[in-house]
Amino acid sequence: MPAIARFLPTPDPENLRRNALALAILSSLALPTHAADTQLQTVTVEASASNSDDDALPTRPPSSVYGGTEAKVLDTPRSVTQINAEQLANDSIRSADDLVKYAPGITRGGGQNAGIAPQFRGQGSEVFQDGQRAYGVRHPANFNAYEGADIVAGPSSVTYGSVSGSGGYINYLSKKPDFNTFKTKVSGELGAWIPDGTSRDSSKFSIDNTGPLSDNLAYRVSITKQRQQDFYDNVDNNFDAFYGALAWRNDNVRVDWNASYDNYYDYNITHGWNRATQELVDSGKYYAGRATPIIQNGNTLWSPVLASGAADATTLGWVQRQRNAQGQYTVVDGSFQSASPNTQANPGTLRGWVYDPTLAGNGLTSLSPQVGQRAEDQNSSRRFTTQLRIEADLSPTITLANSTFYQRSKDMTDAVGSFQVKSRDNIFDNRFEFHWNHELRLGDFSLRDESNSGLIYRREFNQSIAANNSFGSTINAYDLTLDPSGKNPGTLLGLTGANPAGGNAAWIGQAGVPQYSSYYGWLNLPAMYPIGGGLYAESVAPYTAESTWSTKTLFSQHNLHFGERVGLNIGASRSWIDAEIDNPFVLPGGNSRKDSHDYRLFSVQVSPYVKPTENSTLYYTFDRSLAVNTGFFSNGLGWGSGTAVNQLNPLAFQSLSVLHEVGLKVEAVPKELFFTLAAFKQARDQSPDSNNNIARLVVKGVESTIRYQPDDHLRSGLNLSKLNAYNEYTSQAGFASAGFIPDNGTVFGDNNSLNQRPSGRFDAVQIPEYTASGYVDYRFDSGFGAELSGWWTSHWYLNLSKTVKIPNEYNLDLALYYRQPQWSTTLRVLNLTNELNFVSGLAGSTNTFLQPMPGRTVLAQFDYQF
Repeated sequence: MPAIARFLPTPDPENLRRNALALAILSSLALPTHAADTQLQTVTVEASASNSDDDALPTRPPSSVYGGTEAKVLDTPRSVTQINAEQLANDSIRSADDLVKYAPGITRGGGQNAGIAPQFRGQGSEVFQDGQRAYGVRHPANFNAYEGADIVAGPSSVTYGSVSGSGGYINYLSKKPDFNTFKTKVSGELGAWIPDGTSRDSSKFSIDNTGPLSDNLAYRVSITKQRQQDFYDNVDNNFDAFYGALAWRNDNVRVDWNASYDNYYDYNITHGWNRATQELVDSGKYYAGRATPIIQNGNTLWSPVLASGAADATTLGWVQRQRNAQGQYTVVDGSFQSASPNTQANPGTLRGWVYDPTLAGNGLTSLSPQVGQRAEDQNSSRRFTTQLRIEADLSPTITLANSTFYQRSKDMTDAVGSFQVKSRDNIFDNRFEFHWNHELRLGDFSLRDESNSGLIYRREFNQSIAANNSFGSTINAYDLTLDPSGKNPGTLLGLTGANPAGGNAAWIGQAGVPQYSSYYGWLNLPAMYPIGGGLYAESVAPYTAESTWSTKTLFSQHNLHFGERVGLNIGASRSWIDAEIDNPFVLPGGNSRKDSHDYRLFSVQVSPYVKPTENSTLYYTFDRSLAVNTGFFSNGLGWGSGTAVNQLNPLAFQSLSVLHEVGLKVEAVPKELFFTLAAFKQARDQSPDSNNNIARLVVKGVESTIRYQPDDHLRSGLNLSKLNAYNEYTSQAGFASAGFIPDNGTVFGDNNSLNQRPSGRFDAVQIPEYTASGYVDYRFDSGFGAELSGWWTSHWYLNLSKTVKIPNEYNLDLALYYRQPQWSTTLRVLNLTNELNFVSGLAGSTNTFLQPMPGRTVLAQFDYQF
């Protein structure tokens, strides 16, 4: 097929029907003609049985896999599923967790209320836009610029260069202008009524306009305004989004340009429930009241004797604690003293916490899934992106293409007064491609090579100024039954002083300057410093960095077809990286830290396949790739640890991923029933955590999809997956390595310094072994219809200590709608049966945040187009 055929606009079914009718009328007239003057041609008119914008079947060639070399999903030797335009526009997608409806292998991971990059096969993933990698950092879900998506499990093709998240990626397809007719669509969402809790004001309005400016030029403009009060108390998701696109065509050249600006000016990340226990999961019972600190003074560990579990209870005296054979820190008999050991001359240092269930006022109480967030927390993100793609057909078999992508981002995260990040990102990505489609015939044997070779230049910049050194040590100490405004270390510790710079974290002290606590005496606190805008940061930390790295990649991908039934897709890439890192926040007389280095990376992919029948494909895929692992709280590089503390973290440039996958795809009933089955094993070095630890995750699994659409009335999909995963190396440093155990002896919030639990190989937690998801959509000729969608997961554990087990969970969503050619309306009920479901509130094997998912919620939607 000539290359240009791939890019022609899809014929409109209504126009095809009209043309067919016109031909029939002309034929029926039987007008006399002279054979010498007129030569009749046979015209075949094939009208689509349904609108491809809402097909359940994978009708769109997935150019997301090999960067422009297109084949049907059936013939692509990778695990690929698709989101069509109607689903992306109309479904209620609040975060990456909601993408579980469309694909197997997606692990619901909370996303802290913000993010559109799902967890694939228990691993991190990437976000692409039209085949070029963007940054999917924190912000509410927003699809103003998109009209579809391809979800691909496993590492991306070599045609995309070095990519960090090898669990998979989602390639969002930008909205394209319409060359045929002018169209305007107005959409809205209103809600949310929460019958079993506190309802919220929520609205989203969008307008989308497209049409031709001439025979060769077309445009598209989209605007979305969202004002959303979320299910959770004090959580907003407000943004304004703007998108514009131009497309130009002639016989041999195609030019597509788009740009978007998104202002997420006020949103919150959720932290979930702290103090996670089995009682909290099974019955919603929460251990309320005061946690007891363990404070080190000299070589001795002390705890206050509190009058009660009230937040402002007085301290009656002090007792010493010591570690016993079970790893608990119990009270030393006879050690009571009335005076605080923490004086201004000898201040104490907070080392951890315990919870005493016998303290008056402490104990189990009910907790609403909607509570837990502070109104004072506010995050903001701004994104500008622009993309230009030019394609030229030099011949029916040769096409040149160049894609340029630029993204500029500014983010501010402000949470709990002690976790703050101010970051900036710039990306410039340019990919030049040489497409060649050549066929060689030797008698009855044919060899066709559909190839894509080229060069990528990518430059990335990240500045991250962050503060996190009090978050993990205090998060489990807060009592969520109290006023959430007090959810900050200043109130928790009863501090009387404040930084004169003011701001949300003004309680934070400076190095060597003790602060006075009305509860606990004089304390040494982690040092953070004002950086403006009410934010504070650490000057020397693995995540406080300004990093720049440029990557030059040569790639070549060849999809070889031996006849009609055998193929071999093979590709390789070589990348050269220049990286440098600097400290953007140097205090007077402080450590200026700076480092730079060069690296080389190599990737190879091999996928042989056979087609036992015309409608089936059996394949094997091997992928071995090295990538750069960015991490921490944004998309930057970090500092090394130990002897390399002032150097680039060398492990970030040695991230090895190895994938073995075997799969079967069958179109069992042409244009009606399609299913896939894949088994895989993948190992991947993970991104560094905030403690500069890098684990290697090994995942084995089986996944399957079924899509059934027998006619225009019924659409259905089913996704199934089984995952087993373990970490070859995991550090137990974190929020609560032993879990939250209310025994007045098990320590939490110590970053494992008191628990001293060993590192090593552990089963991966927070990943259910079995997951099922899917939907059934039935539409009557009258315009009425209904869709029932849902998911189910088997049990999973919250943390490495396995103190909390989440039982089997399920969720059902129901949509009732009435659709006409010009307008539609939908009533959507989320979590129809009001199940209390959970996800991990924050990814990490030693995290103990348990995020309850939203309860039953009712939304109304409408669309009008003209």
